[in-house]
Amino acid sequence: MAFTELAEIEAFLTLADELHFARAAERLGLSRPRVSQLIQSLERRIGGRLFDRTSRRVALTPTGQFLLARVKPSFEGLQRSIDETRAFARELRIGFLGPFAGAVNASVANFRRTHPEWSISMSETRWGDYFGPLRRAEVDMQVTIWPVCEPDLTTGPVIAEYPRVLAVAADNPLATRSSVDAEELAEHTMVEMPQAAPKEIREGFLPRLTPAGRPIRRGRLVKTQHEMLSRVATSSEVCATSTALTQYYRHPDVVFVPLEGLPPARAVVSWRTVNENAKIQGFAASLPSLAS
Repeated sequence: MAFTELAEIEAFLTLADELHFARAAERLGLSRPRVSQLIQSLERRIGGRLFDRTSRRVALTPTGQFLLARVKPSFEGLQRSIDETRAFARELRIGFLGPFAGAVNASVANFRRTHPEWSISMSETRWGDYFGPLRRAEVDMQVTIWPVCEPDLTTGPVIAEYPRVLAVAADNPLATRSSVDAEELAEHTMVEMPQAAPKEIREGFLPRLTPAGRPIRRGRLVKTQHEMLSRVATSSEVCATSTALTQYYRHPDVVFVPLEGLPPARAVVSWRTVNENAKIQGFAASLPSLAS
């Protein structure tokens, strides 16, 4: 449908609602002669009068009533679609991996203040579907763990660092220690992360080898932070995590012990390179930057 036809339909629907040319023109932000012109053009296109006009009243003809019943639902649906699309274009959707949402909380609050015309929504992503929401365009950006080695993604600078800690059961002998060295992990069993997570994340965050190259046994697969805490609490398995997790997740039977010998967990924001736009660029520019 051409733009002029849409204007005619909008004028018709407004006049059908008001049944008064002056009020219809005011609602449309047009002159009264322009509204008459649009109605006449539509009547010529249809081949019949849509309104009976007198000096005292305006009324729909049977043809006008027939058109109104068929056009109004479709036009309202079109308007809703346009409104929803406008809102979608002004929404920045950020995915976050578990506790790493904290890395952007201050930036989100600041961005909302400086860009009130845009809305921001945040949704949690899962280890087992690591970059799935980003690639399916369910989110525009994703807060994740550095490094990101995906050729289709652009990654910003490191925006936060979190010291490493070891999650152990409260009755585990390690729970009373002031710290645990990463070399000691060879003497324990580590929970396993889903294989769908990128290799560099799986082997960096939950290492398979100690810094000296000693293998670290793998235990039960866990898919979420809550599953990890429950597994650690009810077994002898441990989990190398970070203080990012301790800010958001707790379990009464799990203790977090400082873990020495592993680099800190680093948070970054990534997005699909082909989807980069002004809102992504604007938010990325507002993020803090730490040396990586």
